[in-house]
Amino acid sequence: MNNGINKISVYGDSILKGAVTGLESGHLFDIIEDTSLDLASRTLGFELNNQSVFGSVVSKTQRRLKKDLEKGACGDLAIIESGGNDCDYDWTFVSANPDQEHQPRTTLEDFIRIIDEMVCAVREAKITPLIMTMPPLVGEWWFKHICNGQNKEAILKVCKGDMFRPYLNHELYNTKLVEYAKKNNVQLVDMRSAMLEHPDYRSLMCKDGIHPNQDGYAYMAKIWEKELPLIKKEF
Repeated sequence: MNNGINKISVYGDSILKGAVTGLESGHLFDIIEDTSLDLASRTLGFELNNQSVFGSVVSKTQRRLKKDLEKGACGDLAIIESGGNDCDYDWTFVSANPDQEHQPRTTLEDFIRIIDEMVCAVREAKITPLIMTMPPLVGEWWFKHICNGQNKEAILKVCKGDMFRPYLNHELYNTKLVEYAKKNNVQLVDMRSAMLEHPDYRSLMCKDGIHPNQDGYAYMAKIWEKELPLIKKEF
């Protein structure tokens, strides 16, 4: 690309790994070959080092970044994508223990702290950081998914009777992520807003309400193709 970014490394979860659910394979999830960044790399011509992992929380993502930094394998740009698993709960445990206090897998304070540690580590290595926002949930689909095989009434009790509570928590983590990026001058690809701008963003999502489907990943690729050439290399 003309901005001098020729190798991009990615540190994220199932969204940038290319996970989809509900296919005829019968698997809990499948990983597609045409992920959003794979598609974009073919168009823009950059080398891709995708270290995203299904189910990863930000602390696990940080460990993968640290290994790549130690090996000098990051390249020109490091995309950091996390939050969907961090703001989530262990719903099996919640279902069985509705009278206990429950915390997300990563507290909001720890989430932002680790994001900051990753950004600082990348910059110390003279690599440009880039944050991607969390794609939107389809709230009612996601609630139905997390209740599948669980005690729905128990989960509703923990959610204070509000089926959209998990969606609101997801929105909160994303809002704080955007605030962090702006405060610390970290460049941002706002995938959430871009997907919400689609006339029917639900058509881009799997029936679990949280993973994009193949059309969704293709749509995301177009956003990458538009935004990545505009990123300014910091070093």
